[in-house]
Amino acid sequence: MRFAGRESWQVSHGTSQTVNTALFIRDTLALSVDTVPELPGLDPSVPVVVPPGVDRVAAAEEWLGWWADVLDHARADLPGGAPDDPAGPSLQIRPGLRAAVMALGAAAVAYEHRHVKSRGALPIGEVVRGVESRIGRYVKPFRLVITEVPVQGLVWERMTETHVIASQRFLSDPARSAPALRTVVESLA
Repeated sequence: MRFAGRESWQVSHGTSQTVNTALFIRDTLALSVDTVPELPGLDPSVPVVVPPGVDRVAAAEEWLGWWADVLDHARADLPGGAPDDPAGPSLQIRPGLRAAVMALGAAAVAYEHRHVKSRGALPIGEVVRGVESRIGRYVKPFRLVITEVPVQGLVWERMTETHVIASQRFLSDPARSAPALRTVVESLA
């Protein structure tokens, strides 16, 4: 949000097709890989399918670097150059994952259209005003990105000072999401 006449704060929140594609591929190929943060399976879950020409071992070996690219892209919220673009630089150096994205990319998009819905507005303005009231001044200008993920369970993980990964289930519970958001805003204030 921006206010005329002064620098202000900005919070963006929503889903990321690139993050969702990465999680879809992880779950569809049943890759035993680390995600930082540790993220449970998709909700709803997907069946395990290994398309012809996809090397699960190679995809798993390439995963960690690709996941870092995926999160950097979600954090930066930049158009184009997405790490899930088979012609892009991130997958050009990862042939195992490139084959997986080419084989499963359309199914990942279909899954997102069918099952992934942003949970609506968070009480961001209310939380910021509450923090400002408590500290007796406007908060310092900041930019915060909250990436919603369609995974099972309750997830709220601060990836960097200004990037949070949160499950849609967590965000849909104001009793959990408002205090978590307040903690982040207070640290940025």
